[in-house]
Amino acid sequence: MRFVSCGFARKALLLAFAPAALLAAAAPRAGLASDASAWEAALSLTNAPAPPGLRAIRHDGDDDPAPTLDRLERAGFQVAVAVLPHVYYVRERPGVSASLPPGFAFIEDASVASVPASAAAAPDLFEGRGDILPHAAPRSPSARMAPAGAVAGLPFGARWTDTSEFMTGRVAVSILFPESDGTTDPNRYDWTPALRDSVIRSAVRGLARWSAFAAKRGIALSFAIELHAGLATRYEPIDRTVSEENNWIQDALTGLLGYRSDAMTLAYDAANGARSRLGAQWSTLLFAVQNDTSSTGQFPDGLISHALLGGPFFVTPVKNGGAALQGATLDAYIEHEMAHIFWALDEHLPFSGWWACSLTSGYFNFPNFNSLVPAAGYCGTVPRQCVMKGNYPDSVCIYTEGQIGWADRSGNGIPDLLETRATAYPDSEQYRAVAGFPITLQGKALEIALPNRNPYHYFIGDTISAAHVDSVLYRINGGPSNRAAPDDGVFDSGREYFTATIPPLPPGNYTVEWEAWNSNGLPSATNLTTALALRAPAPPAGVGEGTPSSRGLDLRCGPSPSAGAIRFFLRGKPGSEGWGAIHDVRGRRVARWRLVIPSTGSADWVWSGRVAGGATLPSGLYFLSVQIDGAVLKRRLVLSH
Repeated sequence: MRFVSCGFARKALLLAFAPAALLAAAAPRAGLASDASAWEAALSLTNAPAPPGLRAIRHDGDDDPAPTLDRLERAGFQVAVAVLPHVYYVRERPGVSASLPPGFAFIEDASVASVPASAAAAPDLFEGRGDILPHAAPRSPSARMAPAGAVAGLPFGARWTDTSEFMTGRVAVSILFPESDGTTDPNRYDWTPALRDSVIRSAVRGLARWSAFAAKRGIALSFAIELHAGLATRYEPIDRTVSEENNWIQDALTGLLGYRSDAMTLAYDAANGARSRLGAQWSTLLFAVQNDTSSTGQFPDGLISHALLGGPFFVTPVKNGGAALQGATLDAYIEHEMAHIFWALDEHLPFSGWWACSLTSGYFNFPNFNSLVPAAGYCGTVPRQCVMKGNYPDSVCIYTEGQIGWADRSGNGIPDLLETRATAYPDSEQYRAVAGFPITLQGKALEIALPNRNPYHYFIGDTISAAHVDSVLYRINGGPSNRAAPDDGVFDSGREYFTATIPPLPPGNYTVEWEAWNSNGLPSATNLTTALALRAPAPPAGVGEGTPSSRGLDLRCGPSPSAGAIRFFLRGKPGSEGWGAIHDVRGRRVARWRLVIPSTGSADWVWSGRVAGGATLPSGLYFLSVQIDGAVLKRRLVLSH
């Protein structure tokens, strides 16, 4: 999707008056597609001061935004807010020095007026108006879900509708600028580059505050902003009530995505597309509404900025309320509405509202005790300043923190979400084999997520973790730790299958202890074990025996029980030939192999636990028989899924 620009002439005019030092940064490189709106936004941000505590970094290229963000963070910079693809605001860490990767450069702040003090000190920007709409699930989410309900790359356990469950990690924010084409409603307001820039600058300031709140609590939080201008709709958004807004939202998203559906399904699709493109854990849509010359600064039903509780979008007019609250004052509204997207409830006194102090919300079902509804102190708590009560932009109370997922119920100073752990589950609790050969043990590591207690999910929402399995270690008889290998090559999800290959050990009994670590930097709370029993090899076959027997052959298999594949190892006379087969308890053959022992004297093969057609066999007892050179060897196998 290419953004709609105001034309080459306007872009050329902007560049003509830009500082000379910025021309190289603003001009698109040869051979790369350029979007005028993105370059105009970059110029505007370049000439504005960075939010407090942050430094601005410019990126000259048009690279894929997700790896570009990752590259900057891997270099040691904490990205608070990024306006993609060109401007990144990073938090400097005392005592930590980092070098910018190639293609990045610091931007020195220009002398531009900051947010008026009156905007930051406003006691109640909403003036008692309601701004929170009940959570609305999409009509048919299953149609958009990935196989098994999972969405690749998201927090472990999250699905298509889980776009903003708790405020951690990277959040994709798509700012959309819908504009009436005059088909149904008269086109009364037009977006200009200056008005779009005012929204973008306000979003940077408002979101930077949330990143600062998180940093003080040891929580990694960044916002990645992408821009979508010139989205045509048949309606003038500011002239439609909130109950009618799905009409113009549907139009705008149809133009963005290129297909039609209901507004909620399109909104979830757009949000999921953004977090996929930007490598984000969460996502939301910000619909900016143009009404700069409005006398009331509100929609026909009296609402101003408002959000759907839990997402996936919120709506913010340029002008909110009767005062001339344009551009630079939008940051407080955006900051406030972002908290609603992550399940925080209002706490201020409304003309009419349902956000009483007796309510609970969020992943941890956290109370709303700071609310002034129905009366200050009604729930026994002295009211505190908070972005959700009176809209104090520089204050956030523990109740809002708990609702957006930052709860610290143990009181140890570490948010509960950063204290989850993983556990390693070996496939076998007991394993018997012949000594003198390598031993292969397998298993599964699982991140243990905290339960989702969100009342608006009826307490049965998806159980999600912000962490993933980072490594699996094993120790033999309390010895040094060794690393197990991930079956897919990398530990990067909440469910990982692993394999440990143990070198040959002498006969005896051993205890293998398993330990999983997750990306929180914490080991498993309980370490499971595998009892390993190794017996001495059978003596060599007697000389001159005239009858074929199993002596001189050695057959090993495992793991058993197994949740999947079983490996077989057969040692015997080189060149020996025969057959191997597996039967179920009813005598039906479910697998068969032709066996030839190579010159090394040993053959090994793997059975997937499936029939030849690929179907998985049920859990239960199975029998292996190997016939080779007239000898027969038999073993019992157990599948346990």
